[in-house]
Amino acid sequence: MHSRQRVSSGFTLIESVIVIIVMGLAMLTIANFLVPQIARSGDPHYQTRAAALGQSVMTQILARSFDHHSDFQGGLVRCSSSDTGATDCSAFNGNSRSLRIDSDRGETDDNPNRYDDVDDFIGCWTPNATAGCHDLNHLIGDSNGTYRNFRLDITVAYANASDASLKRISLTLSASNHTPISFIGYRGNY
Repeated sequence: MHSRQRVSSGFTLIESVIVIIVMGLAMLTIANFLVPQIARSGDPHYQTRAAALGQSVMTQILARSFDHHSDFQGGLVRCSSSDTGATDCSAFNGNSRSLRIDSDRGETDDNPNRYDDVDDFIGCWTPNATAGCHDLNHLIGDSNGTYRNFRLDITVAYANASDASLKRISLTLSASNHTPISFIGYRGNY
């Protein structure tokens, strides 16, 4: 009688275990590289939205007058200048840099449409005026809550303590755990 030899067609138990271990190590390596990338996948979207918001607000601020003591009609009389009839600019005495909203002129924290100079925007801005901040939705005219979880901090100071002709406007945008984005603009006394 003939003895037939069987041809093996499959994996042995040891080969299967080795394949499982190698596949497990490969999956672990891939997961360790992809998970951090997935967590950062929203960064470009956040940065784009923050840039659009920052540019919009900065444009709105720079469109306002230098100071409420300046001539709003664009005439020749400027505060803290040698012009005839000029008055001192807000809170400028050579050392002071404290600027504020002009509540005595009818400007209120909740109505940015009445702000007439760059100093009026000072403070923090969040949606729906949370945490003692102004309402960001009123500032940007957004009733849909497009910028939920965003916070905008605005500071305005004289660029030079000895000269009242230039104000530095700083915007800092932050949202949850993303890196804050800063914008800086200058408004001249002209």
